[in-house]
Amino acid sequence: MIIEQVKTFITQDPELTALYLILAKIVGAILLFPGTPLTLLAGATLGLFWGSIVSIIGNTLGAIAAFVISRYFFRTFFEQKVYAKYPTIQKYESRFFSHGLSTVIFLRLVPLFPFNGLNYALGLTQVKLRDYAIGTFFGIIPGTIAFVYFGEALAMLNGFRIITALIAIIGLIYIGKRYEKRA
Repeated sequence: MIIEQVKTFITQDPELTALYLILAKIVGAILLFPGTPLTLLAGATLGLFWGSIVSIIGNTLGAIAAFVISRYFFRTFFEQKVYAKYPTIQKYESRFFSHGLSTVIFLRLVPLFPFNGLNYALGLTQVKLRDYAIGTFFGIIPGTIAFVYFGEALAMLNGFRIITALIAIIGLIYIGKRYEKRA
């Protein structure tokens, strides 16, 4: 009965559904809840195109919110406590400052790093907010589309699409692992 009510709501008001998903993704990112279930839900309820748009917007805004929270509430503590104890970390800081955009894009392209944890971790670095936002937006596109497609395929119970989506997700992970070994 509840599932039928949800289906009715989604079909009657897809714009409100999209807004709820975006808000849920923002709050989820801040509270460190896994975003994958909502991304799959976006694919299952809104389809590949709109599910991807909604997920990319929600994930990006949630990531920026968590980054800003980390930057303004935890960075000073991090600098005082961690830098003092581990001065070698400072050499990585210059890379984040000078190559922030490319570093963030790489970290986002590879679905090996926990999305929400990375939001807070990168807020502790010197990466510029602009580089972080742009890198996150563009870096999450391939993985988000793959997971949205997987959600859509699961909702359709289409075996071919499910396998195709899984191959895409595994391919992204494989590419990331190969690149990580070379770096």
